[in-house]
Amino acid sequence: MSNVTIKPISAAETRPMRQRILRPHQTVEQLNYPGDDDVDALHIGAFIDDTLVGVASFSRQPPPRQDMPDAAETAWRLQGMATTPEVRGTGCGGMLLQAGIRHVAQNGGTWLWCNGRVNVVGFYQRYGFARLGQPYERPGTGPHYFLWRMVTPEDAKI
Repeated sequence: MSNVTIKPISAAETRPMRQRILRPHQTVEQLNYPGDDDVDALHIGAFIDDTLVGVASFSRQPPPRQDMPDAAETAWRLQGMATTPEVRGTGCGGMLLQAGIRHVAQNGGTWLWCNGRVNVVGFYQRYGFARLGQPYERPGTGPHYFLWRMVTPEDAKI
């Protein structure tokens, strides 16, 4: 999408979309995620003209899995990624994800992980993520997979 602009936004600016798209059963005030307020956290928005159509947040967090000990020091987490229904399938989400991967690489990250809903696993796989383990239930949001990918210095150029 050539008319999409990706730019940094505040954590507070991500929360209304997180609530509307991802967690309608919660209030906006309940959607302050771990890592949101970290100094080097990145919150980005996708805009068409001045309309926010997508959000994603990236912060340094070790994965919760015991079988990934090497990732603890250089792991980043993606969370709260959402796009409005009218831009899904247009590349907007991919632009958000690539901007976040670039930021992780530029800041020394070597792993990126997330809890992805079962219905969007294919999207993440197109960007190099792999599933690890079996699907599991997240209260209020349904079945998810643990997804991860390595991040290399080359990713700083995407």
